[in-house]
Amino acid sequence: MEAITILKNEANNHRVMQIDLDLVANNEELLEDLYDLLAIETRKDEETIPWEQAKQQLQDEAKL
Repeated sequence: MEAITILKNEANNHRVMQIDLDLVANNEELLEDLYDLLAIETRKDEETIPWEQAKQQLQDEAKL
């Protein structure tokens, strides 16, 4: 992706993401995708629960 540069450390781990705002500012879909990727990355190590349990919790809270 031309608008994004990923910088890595000495161990070749992703450390920094640079975003050229001039290239993405007018592309709402790309911005949404970037937000989704960041959210996924920050939550990748969180515990997961089965869908049925999550669904039941949402129903109990009247959110579904």
